[in-house]
Amino acid sequence: MNAALPRWLPMLMLLLCLGGCSMVKKTLFPPGVKLDWDLVSLTTAASSNRDFPVAVDIVLVMDEALARKISTMKAADWFASRAGLIKANPGDLDIESLELVPGATITLPGKRFTEKRVFLAVIMADYFTSGEHNVRVDTFKGKLSIELGATDFSVSASEK
Repeated sequence: MNAALPRWLPMLMLLLCLGGCSMVKKTLFPPGVKLDWDLVSLTTAASSNRDFPVAVDIVLVMDEALARKISTMKAADWFASRAGLIKANPGDLDIESLELVPGATITLPGKRFTEKRVFLAVIMADYFTSGEHNVRVDTFKGKLSIELGATDFSVSASEK
C-alpha cells in the first residue's frame, strides 16, 4: 500500500461501495439541502389583501415524502390543513408564521432558517383572492425579499 494514502481510506471506499448501508451514506452525505439565506425581508403593499392583514408561513420540510405532498398544495389548502400536518408529522416541519398588515415591513435573520437540512422550503400567503399563493425558495441564496402585493406575492433574492 502506498504510504501517502491514509490507512483508513480503503475501508472508507469499501463502505461507500456497499449500496445497502444507508446509514453510512446518510452520515457522510446527509439528505436534503442547507439553506443559504442572510436575511428574509417581507414587505406588504399599502393595498394588500383588500386592506386586510396577510398571513404568511415560511415552511421548512425535513421529510422527503412530506415535502412531495406539501409542494403540490395551494396556500389555501396549506392553511386549512396546517394544524393536522403539524400534529401528524412532529419534527418534520419548521414553520415561521407571520401576519403582516398593509404597508408593513419585517426583517428576519437568515440564520434562523439555515440550521437544518430541508427537502422543501416554501412560502405560503393567505390571500382572499384565488390562486396558488406559494413560492418554493430552497434554491434561493443571500437576501430573500418577499413582496406582498394586492392580490399575490413575489420572491426574489440578491446574492451575497
